[in-house]
Amino acid sequence: MALIAQPFRHPDSGIYYLRRRVPDDLRQIIGKTEIRRSLNTRHHHQAKAAFALAYAESERLFNDARQGVYVEPCKPEMAGQPLPTPALPALKETSIRLSEALTRYVHSISASGRSEYVLRRHAVDYSRAVNRFISNMGDKSITEIQPSDIHEFASNLIQPSDPNVKPLAISSTRLLLARLSSVMAFTVDSGLLETNPVTASRIHKRLGSGKPKRRLDDNRGYSWSELVNLFSHAEFQKLRDAQGRPGNAVFWIPLMAAYTGARREELAQLYIEDIHQHECGWWFIRIIDDRPDKSVKTDSSRREIPVHTDLIALGLLTLIQGRLPGTRVFPQLVKVSDGFAGIVSKSWRPITQRCGVYRAGRNPLHAFRHSFKTLAREHGIPKEVSDWITGHASGHIGDSYGVNPLSRMAMEIQKLPSLAEAAGLLPGK
Repeated sequence: MALIAQPFRHPDSGIYYLRRRVPDDLRQIIGKTEIRRSLNTRHHHQAKAAFALAYAESERLFNDARQGVYVEPCKPEMAGQPLPTPALPALKETSIRLSEALTRYVHSISASGRSEYVLRRHAVDYSRAVNRFISNMGDKSITEIQPSDIHEFASNLIQPSDPNVKPLAISSTRLLLARLSSVMAFTVDSGLLETNPVTASRIHKRLGSGKPKRRLDDNRGYSWSELVNLFSHAEFQKLRDAQGRPGNAVFWIPLMAAYTGARREELAQLYIEDIHQHECGWWFIRIIDDRPDKSVKTDSSRREIPVHTDLIALGLLTLIQGRLPGTRVFPQLVKVSDGFAGIVSKSWRPITQRCGVYRAGRNPLHAFRHSFKTLAREHGIPKEVSDWITGHASGHIGDSYGVNPLSRMAMEIQKLPSLAEAAGLLPGK
């Protein structure tokens, strides 16, 4: 049987297995032609993580056989019985420390097929959470970590015993614990631990909601008058020709966000060829993670966004004219730990403050995404179309069939009112 380098799903039980051909020179020693081991899960994502560990165990088994230290399992696999129980000889670890569990978890997510940037950010974020626990509670064996340790850790995050350590907000604590829980869940799925101590602690119920209840008057987007105020302000308008870093990105990214509902990083990472003209004649912005330095938040984030005619009238196409393919629209933006757009956010916040539209709790750049959805509702753009444009998944299985008609999207987006005209940005207006 040929080597199967991915989990095998049993057609009857739905449980995933490792199935690996024993090399010809080891068959007489091991006494099998194939190694089979249950991964103890019916979930493909979990199976991929467990498969990596099982595959490594089979490698150690083969190495032991070649070195002459192979030990035959107590109960050999029963002939003629397809996949009844795990047939891989027990190489069970008594326990591993949390730092080793983190290393294995990071290794397992590398097989997820995500972009390099997303994997790197994922590894950094989850490592930060686990290492925070280790610095507080020690690098314990995973079997020694109890629900009481989780409660003590959470308490020390919110009310540190060290007066020099800044306390964390409830929302930040919940996020850190959720990431720690993911690593612990991985050890459970890998057969290294019986239960997840974070889940068993029920710490999230004790902490309560990480966000205050939303009020009816709590608008996370800009109102129309606030948008006009921002884009008509002299300090904003002079940024059109700004040089250096972040330069004119502070002019274009807020405008593009207001007219597209796109996320700040989606716009900051664009390449010249991502702004293109479709065969229907309309211009579109392509959001896709087709390069190592580009990423998307979710699968539904990969999309084409129609360009409103106001953006073309404002000179959006001049940003790409005469530029070589393979260069970025905003080359002055340098990627750091928080992506390309962090410096744009830092520059945009004081502008909103000086315009008098800054509001605590409202993200100054992400607010345009909320504003776009509100304007789409007010001006008759159907929800399904605004979801296509913003990359919001509807959750309905039927929406995963077919494609989103680009010409329809382009026509619908023209229903948005002319913010540029209202702010006096258009020539001759």
